[in-house]
Amino acid sequence: MIDWLVDPLTGTKVLLRAPALGDEPALIEMATDPRVCRYLKGPVEPSVARDYASRRIEAPGWGTFVVVALDTREVAGQGSIERKRGPWEVSYKFRYSYWGRGLASEAVDLIRGWFFEHTGEDLLIATTQKANLRSRRLLSRVGATFTGTFTQYGLPQERYEFKRTSARDD
Repeated sequence: MIDWLVDPLTGTKVLLRAPALGDEPALIEMATDPRVCRYLKGPVEPSVARDYASRRIEAPGWGTFVVVALDTREVAGQGSIERKRGPWEVSYKFRYSYWGRGLASEAVDLIRGWFFEHTGEDLLIATTQKANLRSRRLLSRVGATFTGTFTQYGLPQERYEFKRTSARDD
């Protein structure tokens, strides 16, 4: 696999980079906030969140990133690209105070562009609970195609796909 995010990705609203020391408070906040985790198995206890944040920073692994809001220079969100269900999948979550600002849309678009530019893969998927209307709208807005539903954790989920389709993605 190719090197992961050697250089940060920068858009007009966000910067994507590997997790680093100092990101812990934002990572802990996201993991413990019931609004943020509503569609992500629910919040975890603070001690679990601290352990998770430490591991993410000490050994972030390929595909792991944080999203920094350019206007505040704070970590606004986090995400990853991983193989979870076969194809490569992009996942993301954002601190509640950053919802509705277009940061998630830009972050997903940046990581999608990076993925197709730096890998030979032709497919990147995203999944979300059917009940998560905001995430479903975001994925449609950034060009993902709805391809079907499935059940996971006893709940209906939706699958969306990004495909390498243009010279820009080659």
